Amino acid sequence: MSLPKPYYDEDGIVIYNADCREILPHLPKVDLVLTDPPFGINHASSYGASWENTTIANDHSTEARDFVVRHYAGTPMILFGTWKMQRPSSVRQVLIFDKGPAFGMGDLSFPWKNSFEEIYILGDGFYADKRDEGVIKGHFVAFSESAGRVHPNEKPVSLLAYLMARHAGQTILDPFMGSGTTLRAAKDLGRKAIGIEIEEKYCEIAVKRLAQGVLKYE
Repeated sequence: MSLPKPYYDEDGIVIYNADCREILPHLPKVDLVLTDPPFGINHASSYGASWENTTIANDHSTEARDFVVRHYAGTPMILFGTWKMQRPSSVRQVLIFDKGPAFGMGDLSFPWKNSFEEIYILGDGFYADKRDEGVIKGHFVAFSESAGRVHPNEKPVSLLAYLMARHAGQTILDPFMGSGTTLRAAKDLGRKAIGIEIEEKYCEIAVKRLAQGVLKYE
């Protein structure tokens, strides 16, 4: 199999509508993998009527995530994850993304909610000129569809831009692209990016987000 025609290809940003395991063996080398993969927890969304009980493709296990980790062994990576599942091998650091007081559900009979996610850092090439705390705060995404949320597991563009800016890589890969937040951040930072997403509806959303004006981040 060769690479299929991209769903989108403009200004250094490329999108493929496919299972990433079919695409990755045919891609050129990338500098950084930055992605929010399936966690392997059979998650069903409760955000908004459109996503009620919506499941995530390949979320029955960490197999899809681990395929990417194996395929890009030696390539720097930033991966979102959860304490509920085993972390990838070769993790150099674990960051905590504090999603803020408005987020997190979990067991409603329990006094603490899941208002954070883990972020796994693998590999080299990260800037160490300014050392930050391991708990990342102050990055928010719209809580609901009516407020502008476009994906049940959407991450803030500002967070992805912050993480991306801590690495020197100029070609970024997101093999579980979702609604294109990584690609949006890459465009804002003037970097090239490749995104792969198995659901076409999110490819369409990503293209619309890429058509918006470029935002600047510190």
